[in-house]
Amino acid sequence: MASIIEESKKAKQTGLLGFWRNKKIVYLIIFILLVGGGSYFFLNKKEENVVEKTIKQWIVKQDDIMVSVEADGKVVAKDGVELSFSVSGDNLEVSEVFVNEGDKINKGDKIASVNSDTLDLSLRSAWSSYQSTLADYNETMAGATDDEISDAQDKITSAILSLEQAKDSLESTKTNVEDNIYNAQKKLDEAKEAWEDNINVEDSEQVKDAYESLVEFIKSTNISIESILKKSDEILGVDQKNLNDDYENLLGVKDSSTKTDALKSYNKAKEDSIELNKQAVTINFSSSYYMIDEALKQTILTLESFEDHLYDMKLMLDATVTSIDFSQSSLDSLINSISSNRTSINSKITTLNSKENEINDTIDSLDDYETEYEEALRDLETTKQDGERSIKNAEANVTTKEMSLEQAERSLEELKEPLSESELASARSRLTSSSISLEKAQNELDKAVLVSPIDGQIVELNYDAGDIITDNSKTVATIINNDTLFIEVDIEEADIAILKIGQKAYATFDALDELKLEGEISFISLTSETNNNGIVTYLVRVLFSKGENEIREGMSAYIDFVTSEANDVLVVPVSAVRNVSGKPSVQTEIGDWVTVITGFTDGKYVEVISGLSAGDKIIY
Repeated sequence: MASIIEESKKAKQTGLLGFWRNKKIVYLIIFILLVGGGSYFFLNKKEENVVEKTIKQWIVKQDDIMVSVEADGKVVAKDGVELSFSVSGDNLEVSEVFVNEGDKINKGDKIASVNSDTLDLSLRSAWSSYQSTLADYNETMAGATDDEISDAQDKITSAILSLEQAKDSLESTKTNVEDNIYNAQKKLDEAKEAWEDNINVEDSEQVKDAYESLVEFIKSTNISIESILKKSDEILGVDQKNLNDDYENLLGVKDSSTKTDALKSYNKAKEDSIELNKQAVTINFSSSYYMIDEALKQTILTLESFEDHLYDMKLMLDATVTSIDFSQSSLDSLINSISSNRTSINSKITTLNSKENEINDTIDSLDDYETEYEEALRDLETTKQDGERSIKNAEANVTTKEMSLEQAERSLEELKEPLSESELASARSRLTSSSISLEKAQNELDKAVLVSPIDGQIVELNYDAGDIITDNSKTVATIINNDTLFIEVDIEEADIAILKIGQKAYATFDALDELKLEGEISFISLTSETNNNGIVTYLVRVLFSKGENEIREGMSAYIDFVTSEANDVLVVPVSAVRNVSGKPSVQTEIGDWVTVITGFTDGKYVEVISGLSAGDKIIY
């Protein structure tokens, strides 16, 4: 089975490539799967057979782990910053401009603002929601009122009445079921007597010929399905365990339930096939029609089991991934084989249905008494099944009413009891969540005012009060400052949605070893460029504090746009973590296995939340 880590590595192969090194892009969706499913991956990975290999040693240490989008760029000496609004929304209306071109400004000075009516409404809505949540919190802290206790007692009374009604309904249902079964049995006895008095199919040559044809088909079907079952076993490795070693762990990787279903239906098909074989070898042209009918039923059951199984196999192969040792052509071959077998089974089902209809039509042509008897037999069985369901439903209704009474009684007790720690924590959590929503609304409103991130001089203003901003690629203002610089990067359209203004980024330079600068995205173009190769890109500007005199215009820079990171955490190689007794574990240098709790991973290294300390030595 291909690991999530391997899929992550594949996903990084697309994007802009540096001329001097191979740059990889990790998609945000892969990051979510890696972070959210890190623990799942280690807990659910099958234990691998121990093989002889070179043992590596790792000393557990504090380190940083980062998932990022990587791209190439160039240092641009514009000696300033170009500012745009980061507030969400299209067609922003400029409300006020606070500066003029040529003004000298300080960091934090207002530049311009946009209409904030919608943001004001959102803030008021968040404030109203917070006040409501606060009122609920205070009410929860105050405890139950007399009215709430009275309502709870009324619910207990109502639940007692409902329970008595459910019990009466159960007794009535049982009586009705007994009457229905008695009448159905009486009808069956009468139909059977009429059939035995008026029908003698045993002497019919037409019936005999139809049954002989059916016997031949059952026997041939019994032989042919063995090869179909064998082919499924070659893929699943149930009985022939070593035939699928090259791809066993790749089966159903996209949806593990498909492999479980395929194994389950394989065993069911195998059991039915064994039962069919027992019956098929015992019947012949001299066998009683009853024995042949039973073999027919078993054949139908077996073919239906094979049909269900082969469909499960199709779903599993659709959810199977390839690898170096298991190519797409090999997978296609298996898919074609299963498809061929499905066609064969469906053909046999059609033929078998035709032969069954032939027998039924032949017998029906002799007399209709048997049909009436069979209908009465089915009616009796249906009546019994319906009766069982009705009784079970009535019993379930009684159980539900009993549970409702217990719940009502429990609710009354809970009202009288003081709040538990979990209830207090839940109330505080709802209040905190509402408070955070209020703070987010306030932050959005604050973004409606554009402020300068640096000291400098206004050299360009592109909007006046009342203007509508429809193209965010046109900056609002440009501020010159010799202590700041830009790095411009062209980002492919597949990755642009991952980036946003204000997002952290790191830069390294070909010409400056060991130098790494931190900055953030200051501008993302809304318009694209298409190069001669047809690749669509968007211009992104990253603002960095200069801090280093060595940086020059035109230098090549490699940018890591951080999508997520974990700093100063304990790390170990991903390959050092194994599934031991269902738990992620690592092996100490003396050979003992230690259970760990894992967290964030970048595909190569994984955070260890607990189980190890810095300086511990492990082997893998």
